[in-house]
Amino acid sequence: MPDLQSWTTERIARLAALVLLIAACLQLILPFLGALTWAAIIAITVWPAFVWLSGRLGDRPVVAASLCSLGLFLVLVVPFGILTGTLGQAVPQVAAMLKDLAGSMDPEPPQWLSELPLVGDLLRGVWLSAVADMSGVVKKALPAAEQAGVWAPAQGANLALALLEFLFAILIAAVFLITADRSADLAERLVSRLDIGEQGSIIPLVVGTVRSVSIGLVGTASVQALIAGLGFVIAGMPGAVVLSFGTFMMALVQLPTFLIWLPSAAWLYYDGETGSAIFLAVWGLLLVNTVDNFLRPYLISRGAKLPFALILMGVLGGLLAWGIIGLFIGPTLLAVAYSLAQSWIGAAREAVNLPPDNP
Repeated sequence: MPDLQSWTTERIARLAALVLLIAACLQLILPFLGALTWAAIIAITVWPAFVWLSGRLGDRPVVAASLCSLGLFLVLVVPFGILTGTLGQAVPQVAAMLKDLAGSMDPEPPQWLSELPLVGDLLRGVWLSAVADMSGVVKKALPAAEQAGVWAPAQGANLALALLEFLFAILIAAVFLITADRSADLAERLVSRLDIGEQGSIIPLVVGTVRSVSIGLVGTASVQALIAGLGFVIAGMPGAVVLSFGTFMMALVQLPTFLIWLPSAAWLYYDGETGSAIFLAVWGLLLVNTVDNFLRPYLISRGAKLPFALILMGVLGGLLAWGIIGLFIGPTLLAVAYSLAQSWIGAAREAVNLPPDNP
């Protein structure tokens, strides 16, 4: 009995020490958890480009990872930093413009539009409806713009920290790329030890889902930028290319695209281009602002092994629960759960269909 009590006490002490060690490690890692998660997402996304570039450079992974990191820094961090600073300065001016615009809109269309044969009355009705929609959009956007005018300067430090965290994630992703073979082997062994799903099925599923989400985000942002750019060109907005790139960056980081096209419409109105202003506002409201709701889940579902309905729930639920990083976490969690459910159902069916043992 004393031996049993001593053995039990020893096991409890070991377990307590292990729990304390894990808790201490988690506390150390917790401040870097966001950066580590983003680093894993970045590494998974750019892996095909890294492999291609490393092969072109004569199998030099360190150089290839450095070039990938530099490219991500130039394409994402620098433009977003510039865009954030520009918006922080422009938001108060936009709020003032929207306040004037809300009370000075002329709902009557040009005379020539109403006099067009056959379609004049129809176009006049569309114009009046568009003006009403535009007025409603402006009035709804005005409080948000006024709050943003106070919020943007105050949040400058937080935005700078977010950019630094993403830069840190890019550096960690470079390390992940260089040590990809060891990381993949460690992940496979961990999944094998946990006995999760079929052997070798979970890791490819996670990688494929994360890569599909990345393609979906970039593809959707590109389409939104192209649609917005077409609207800028039709409306005669100067700097259409720069504004389109701004729309792309906004859509990519899941910020509202009306921060680009609505001030542009207000600028056109102040410049005396009332028709172009209304056109651009309606174009942005009906096309740029809504196409992502169905295009993003559709593009993600084409690469992820998951039904479209689950992809939609994963994308929207993840975004609501965890923000932009939830766009990756949500579909990935549902994909793993869906795969495990399929494996469990398949195993249960096989067990039911097994022939009885011979007596």
